[in-house]
Amino acid sequence: MHRESRCATVAETHAFGAEIGAAVVGGDLLLLDGDLGAGKTTLIQGIARGLGCSDPVTSPTFNLVHEYRGGRLLLVHMDLYRLSGPDDLESIGFYDYLERGGVIAVEWPERLAGVDLPPRWRVSMRLEEGEARLIAVTGPMEVQP
Repeated sequence: MHRESRCATVAETHAFGAEIGAAVVGGDLLLLDGDLGAGKTTLIQGIARGLGCSDPVTSPTFNLVHEYRGGRLLLVHMDLYRLSGPDDLESIGFYDYLERGGVIAVEWPERLAGVDLPPRWRVSMRLEEGEARLIAVTGPMEVQP
């Protein structure tokens, strides 16, 4: 899948996220790249809806990890912004989550530099005029040597 969408409203961002949620399979890793306020958590709310999860989705900025159950797959939402290095990945259970077969959505994926990753999705988000966001999704991609 490679798709771009210009989402001018929260509802459009949720709908685009729901399409992604319907397409992902167990074990998928979603790497979300975008500045603060780009709408990453809003998109993940839509992904949760596409997975069939009705729980409220909030930003894991202070908790680092939120789990959402009740859909067809476990959704794990991680915010790695405050991590200082690879040792912190172990402490938040990153590798354990990879083995559980759910879907992991990661904000600030640059904190994973040098980590051996499974096939993954790339999601790039950019703010445009007003509240609009340009979202580009590519995935799943195999890891390149």
